[in-house]
Amino acid sequence: MTIEPGRIINDFIEPNKRQYMIPVYQRNYEWSYEQCVKLFNDIVNASKKDKTHFCGSVVYSQIKEEKGITYYIIIDGQQRITTVYLLIKALIDCAESDKEKEAFLKDLCNYDKFDEYAIDQQSKLKLKAVETDNDQLFLLMENKYDKMDKSSGIWINYETFKTLIQKKQKEGLFTKDIYEGIEKLLCAKIKLDSSDNAQEIFERINSTGIPLKLSDKIRNFVLMTDANQESLYKDYWLEIEKMIDKSQMSGFFQDFLNMKIDGFAKENNAYEIFKQVYEDNKYTNESMLKEMFHYATLYKAFLYGDEKKYNEETNKYLAGLRRLKQTTIYLFLFKIFDDFENEVIDETTLNKVLLLFLSYSVRRLVCEVSSNSFRGFYKTLYSRIFYNTENKKKYYDSIVSFLLQLNTKDSIPDTKSFETSLIYNNLYRKNALCKYLLSSIENQGKEKLEMDNLTIEHILPQNDDLSLSWQKMLGTNWREDRDKYLHTLGNLTLTGYNSELGDKPFDEKLELLDSKNTKVVILYKDVKDCKKWDADKIETRAKNLVPEILKLYPIEEPSEKISFADKKYKEYKLDNLDEAEHKKPNYYILQGEQIKVESFAKMFISVTERLYNEDPSIIEKLAKENVHFLEGKYAAFSYDRSQVNKDTKIKDTDIYISHNYGSPSLLQMITKLLDYYDIELDDFIYSACDNAMKKENKEK
Repeated sequence: MTIEPGRIINDFIEPNKRQYMIPVYQRNYEWSYEQCVKLFNDIVNASKKDKTHFCGSVVYSQIKEEKGITYYIIIDGQQRITTVYLLIKALIDCAESDKEKEAFLKDLCNYDKFDEYAIDQQSKLKLKAVETDNDQLFLLMENKYDKMDKSSGIWINYETFKTLIQKKQKEGLFTKDIYEGIEKLLCAKIKLDSSDNAQEIFERINSTGIPLKLSDKIRNFVLMTDANQESLYKDYWLEIEKMIDKSQMSGFFQDFLNMKIDGFAKENNAYEIFKQVYEDNKYTNESMLKEMFHYATLYKAFLYGDEKKYNEETNKYLAGLRRLKQTTIYLFLFKIFDDFENEVIDETTLNKVLLLFLSYSVRRLVCEVSSNSFRGFYKTLYSRIFYNTENKKKYYDSIVSFLLQLNTKDSIPDTKSFETSLIYNNLYRKNALCKYLLSSIENQGKEKLEMDNLTIEHILPQNDDLSLSWQKMLGTNWREDRDKYLHTLGNLTLTGYNSELGDKPFDEKLELLDSKNTKVVILYKDVKDCKKWDADKIETRAKNLVPEILKLYPIEEPSEKISFADKKYKEYKLDNLDEAEHKKPNYYILQGEQIKVESFAKMFISVTERLYNEDPSIIEKLAKENVHFLEGKYAAFSYDRSQVNKDTKIKDTDIYISHNYGSPSLLQMITKLLDYYDIELDDFIYSACDNAMKKENKEK
């Protein structure tokens, strides 16, 4: 590797018979308007003051020489090089004379004085951007502006520079003056040779600049080091980008990793985990890309639906989960859809499972069961159900049997609780759920209404100061009835005329609903014939709508009940710590996720490490202050080995952890730790059996 001072124009733009290629593993061109304006102003100031301006480093490497052209790849600095290239193109189109245009054009295009090499179109330009950008760059250089994508960064920043140049021209500045400013751009030239580790250098450089997105880092990793990067990019990565929007890419990769690891990957550690997964499982770049491509096709269906691949029913249930924002289920659905694609289950079973979890989600949301366990619950659910592969022969029965046998808050809310919650709970507070349920009721077996154009309407108005006509209609307890029923199912409907209805008296509101809401039928049928609207009418309407919801979101009982009970083991909560005496644990469940353990000491260590990964600051503070969870000389955690009763450290830290205690004491420490993390005790359950050896020793 050689490092030398350089100039953007003299060393990278002006020299003839060179092409600088942006490799496929680089991110697309995406400089912002603000960055372009700042660079332009720096260039103008450099020109006016006749001073140089340092604009960063350019890391590059020669890859080949062919037909008189020397080809290089830009490993770092592509955004600056591309931006200067666009600025020069804008100077060409704003130039005051043909002579200047011709001079500027020589900077951008290779030329062959004696026509020795027959330079083709691909080698004509001195810059070759990544594929999607390169198409736009080529059209721009060919002046085919009408064919360009006007939303591309190439076009937007070219137009930005044209506007900036024209403004300066009106102020008396010439294009050659601006060009002289570009000539004053200094850079650090870093040329790599074959012995340099490009991946390591790239990561080191980018760790000090604008942080790369997780998807950028992963793309670089799986493409940079491969000789077939062009084909891998086109066959896999580009297809992944077409399927999943940029805003969803980080979520996809985290879900992909969480499916494969113990614990959870977060944005700040996902890339290191990705590299570890790659190494531990002995992937090649292609095998990793192939697997990611496969799960991206599933993720696409989860996010947007896929009418070509799945039937109407499947897409409808996936759309329901999306509208209810049930994204944590995707970890579980990866495995379910794998079984479908591998023909373990058929389409009918797939749809039964999807409807089950849509109904399960609706019930939990309506009954206001906390969702903080969902992520862990769905992560381990598949393995908990199908640890016995025989259960796959009774696929749906196994899943629903498991859910019905749970004794935690993740169990299916019973029908009675669901009905009561539908009638009396504040449904409006959960806006997505509320609109979804109302639209589901209305859109049964007829032409579907376009829900995006409708809003939720309160029949009894939301206004705190109800008009006298409404107060009279509700009766002497109007305040109490209003507070109790205002946001409940019985008082809610859909309308496209929310602002027009407002606080109007009931008879006027009824007339407007009747004349304008002709397409809303089912939701309106229990309202239109009413002479008044009070607590009784609201509750009656809710009770009439409940069967519709139960019909739409049933919990189909198993045709054959599959038992998940193990007579050897029993699940315990943290309300009686002495129950752990002489017990051997099998697993614990923390916020829905089941984790296998062999001892209570390992259970405490495991819980600690999981919570540390969620928020290290709490345990770091406890360790710094040597906080005691139990009476005695030892702290729960400490940076000082002498303050704890074991030399075990929390993984990848310098924090020692005390765990040389009996099982009740270890559970007491878990209880204390959960309290520090504001986790309810009901979110923790452990499974254990009698430890026959300990009991035998005690009896002796």
